[in-house]
Amino acid sequence: MTRSPALPPLLHGLFRELVAQGVPIGTRDYLDGLRALAAGYGSSADGQGERQALARLAQILWARSDEEHRLIARWFARIPATPADLLAAVDATLDQLDAEGTDTPGTAATAVHSPLASATSPAATPGGETRDSPASAAPGDDPAAPRARISFSSVQEGTGLPVPRLSLDPALGEAYVLHPQALIPPRTLAVLWRRYRRGTRGGPRTELDIDATVAERCRRGLLLRPACRPRRSNAARLLILADTSPSMDPWRPFLTSLAESLPFGHLARAEMGYFSNLPRRQLYARPELRDPQPLGDALRHFKGAGLLIVSDAGSARGYLNRRRANQTADLLDELLTHCPAIVWLNPMPRARWAGTTAEHIAANARVPMLPLDATHLLRAIDILRGNK
Repeated sequence: MTRSPALPPLLHGLFRELVAQGVPIGTRDYLDGLRALAAGYGSSADGQGERQALARLAQILWARSDEEHRLIARWFARIPATPADLLAAVDATLDQLDAEGTDTPGTAATAVHSPLASATSPAATPGGETRDSPASAAPGDDPAAPRARISFSSVQEGTGLPVPRLSLDPALGEAYVLHPQALIPPRTLAVLWRRYRRGTRGGPRTELDIDATVAERCRRGLLLRPACRPRRSNAARLLILADTSPSMDPWRPFLTSLAESLPFGHLARAEMGYFSNLPRRQLYARPELRDPQPLGDALRHFKGAGLLIVSDAGSARGYLNRRRANQTADLLDELLTHCPAIVWLNPMPRARWAGTTAEHIAANARVPMLPLDATHLLRAIDILRGNK
């Protein structure tokens, strides 16, 4: 019986570990490894450093980020080198298994020893695992000689003969640590806020007015003192109303980044108010819906300012609540009397708005609803500046 092509045990074990760690590789990547090996890649010219050549091949084929490169490097660094005699013994055993046709499901684990690695022979446990049996050590063998234990998985896991692998899973060091990432980085938010400007001049006259100074010099023929003017400052004000209902829980980290980025925008005044589903008669100063304040007071302080509303508007749950849609329409009409420029930012994709309350709210032409990302937030700021 002819054995089907397979990756070497070291690469096969690495492939399975990468899949277990969530690296996006599949059958096509496995076949790419076979084709690369068949083409002569993964081997060194002098016969030395085969592991380094295989490591480079695996990183080229299967690593798409720095962390995946480090994961592959740790794999090769922590798996002990296998003696050449042991590899020859494994190949000979596989050929013997092919000749004898020992591909029955009952073969759960087979121990393979090299002539240099027979200090202890593994004994099979009832659970199919192997363990070292000191009583089975051959007399005269050197306990310090290199040895390894290879186990064969059952053929029920795949087609053909199973590929040998180390019976104990090797340690790979630290695992992946997943950190929550905001939709828009805080630095990008700060840059976007600085785009929202309404320049005005006020305060003491401390800035040199070149045009007025030249005009004074031409009119009088001499210049007693230079003409000065007040410095230009940003008079833009911004009020953000953020929904903290349970359906917005996945975007809590973004709302935190949003609040922390406002001081870096150098706006004349910027605040965030929180509500649940719909801001009725009051807002809250904290996302836990504590420290309420009347909605009318906030609107009076920000009369004529820009207003951003961040809410999924019912699209996260996929519900259509006509009563909520009508109440939201009435609220927007009231808000427009205080803030002429309002933009609604929806963190759900536009395709998910169909058939929900968000679709009815987005039908209001005076309050555009945009998806929540850096590109559309830039568009929202342009709308607040008056660039419709």
